[in-house]
This record gives sequence, structure tokens and C-alpha cells, in this order.
Amino acid sequence: MKEQILVGVDGAAVGSTAADWAAGRARDLGLQLNLVHAVPEPWAFPEKVLHENAIAQAKDLLNSESARIASKIPSLNLVTTLCAGEPAESMRTLSADAEMVVVGTDRRPDNHGEGFGSVSFQIAIISYCAVAVVPSAAMTEASGVVVGVDGSRDSDLAVECAANEAQRMGQELFVVHAVTEAGPAPSGSPVHWAESAGPEPDGHMLLSASVEGLATRYPGLEVHDVLDLQRAPAKALLDASAHARLLVIGCKGKGGARVLVGSVAQQVLLNVQCPTLITRPALNPAPPDAPEPGR
Repeated sequence: MKEQILVGVDGAAVGSTAADWAAGRARDLGLQLNLVHAVPEPWAFPEKVLHENAIAQAKDLLNSESARIASKIPSLNLVTTLCAGEPAESMRTLSADAEMVVVGTDRRPDNHGEGFGSVSFQIAIISYCAVAVVPSAAMTEASGVVVGVDGSRDSDLAVECAANEAQRMGQELFVVHAVTEAGPAPSGSPVHWAESAGPEPDGHMLLSASVEGLATRYPGLEVHDVLDLQRAPAKALLDASAHARLLVIGCKGKGGARVLVGSVAQQVLLNVQCPTLITRPALNPAPPDAPEPGR
């Protein structure tokens, strides 16, 4: 297991929310927390003094955010890293040696797709390790871990990760599969397997296969199978996670190796409702040398 969680900080309130979420996870798992900020290369500034000012401001930001978190969790193993370059590429390089990357939601897209320029979106799809995207709004009444399944290997990994997170946090697990092609449901609510009638459709069998063995591997974990016949997959997950503690999704789903991110993950990432964890299979990248963390 890798022993560091990375979190991007940029001085915005949502960055502090993400840092607090990452700090809590690092504390619970006994991991080091690395606060990361990137400043563009010197050539990106019209004057040398502007680059020097940006460096000084970045150091102040990292020091103040580090002090803020340390005051809340004094026992936390905390370091900072100042990178030269673009945020997404810097985080990608560092992510090769991390257990997780955590970022805040920087902005919402509009109907014309400008959200594809979102830094948090870029980081989520190009990082080597799992990425958690944390929204600014903290829900005090949030409960449950939601995971989306589609029968792919990616979703199998997501279920295992979600089950582990749910048991660790003492939460119930909701395994969601949407089958819009099955036709409308008799009511406006998702259909739970135990409540459904008639012959078992493929969606039920897929859910059954997705949760097989969880009771043995995670004793005491309460698991709910949810078949949503009303909504498209992304909408089903966004609705199911509106009041959840955590949503877990696979990065590619049925898209496989030919895509960076699946269409469902893409829609979810651009409309995050709760802390959302994007899993990905273990890789063995050979990235360029990463900057050394320091205080």
C-alpha cells in the first residue's frame, strides 16, 4: 500500500474543504498528507518579478494551509510540495507514488461543454491512482456509500473499493445499476430487488453478480441492491448520491482501454453531488521524476 495522499490547494474555499476531507482520511488510515500547489514555469510570466511573486504567494499559501490543518490534527504527518508547471500534469506525476489524489470541484460546466477545461476533471482522468473529487458543500446529514455497476471489470473494482470504504466508515452500501432500456418503472422511485415482481431481468442478475461474496469478505456490512428503471446511469448515480457520504465509480466502465474516462464517469465528474471516488486499476507507470516533498 502506498503511504501518501495528495491534495491540491489553491487558496479557494473548496480547496480547503478538499484538504480537510483528505486530512481526515489520512488520519484514519495512518497515511502522510501532501499539500500540493503548482506555479507555471517562468516562461509563462511576462516579467521575472511576476514569477517570483507567484512563488512567494504559493509558499505562503502552502504554509498557511499546512498550519491550519496541523492545528486541527496535530498528529498528522504533513508535508507540502511546490511544483513548477500545470496543476493537472504536476499532480499526474506525483500520483504515481500516491494512494489517492484529492481535489476540490473548481467549477461547474455549462451546456456547451466548457467544463471539460476543469482542472479537477483533468486530474481525475489522467492521474495514475484513485482520485476523490470533493464538492464545497458539506452535508451534515449525509449517510451511506453508493457505487455504480455496469458489469465491467472497472465496476467490479469500484464495488470492492466501495465495500471497503463503507465498512471502514461504518456505513451502508448501495449498489446501483440503471437499466433505462427496460422501460419505465411503475413508480417514480428506484426498484429494489427484494421489492420487484415477475421474472428476473438481466439487471437483477448483474447486481447479484456484482455483490457476490461481499458478505464473506466484509462481515456485518449491510448491502442494498438498487435497480433504477427510471433514469440514465449518470442521472441515477447523481440522484442516489445526493445525500451520500461517498460515491464510488470506475473510471472507464464499459469503455475499456480505448477511452480515458467513460461517459457515465464523465457526466458524474462534471456534476459532483458528494465526495466522489474514481477508481482505476493498478498501473506501473514510468513517469518523469517527481519533485521532492518538503515542509
